[in-house]
Amino acid sequence: MLNAGADGLDAVATLAAPVPVVGQILLFSAPIGGFCVWVGTQFWLIMKGGIGFKKQATYLTGSLVDLIPIINALPTRTATLLLTIYLINKAAEAEEAGETEKPTITPKEEINKETEPAEA
Repeated sequence: MLNAGADGLDAVATLAAPVPVVGQILLFSAPIGGFCVWVGTQFWLIMKGGIGFKKQATYLTGSLVDLIPIINALPTRTATLLLTIYLINKAAEAEEAGETEKPTITPKEEINKETEPAEA
């Protein structure tokens, strides 16, 4: 909910930019509020189990895209947060189901032994 609010503030700041005083104040305060929300969200993700490069990089990418001036009016931070939560929950479900084992790669020699015809 905080991310949606920060994205909304970014959208309002982008649209209000041409207004002389109000637009400048919003353009100044939106990144500060966004950073505070980002820090809180990162902490929450880590506590929820989002430790790992793929999960952290997903949310970080959305936050970095949100720094681009015109694109920051889109809810990229909220969308990537939802994607990150999905990745965390998917990993937790796989762990509960016992699917934590990674598939092993069979060496080429073993494959050749299995496919060669048996000599009589």
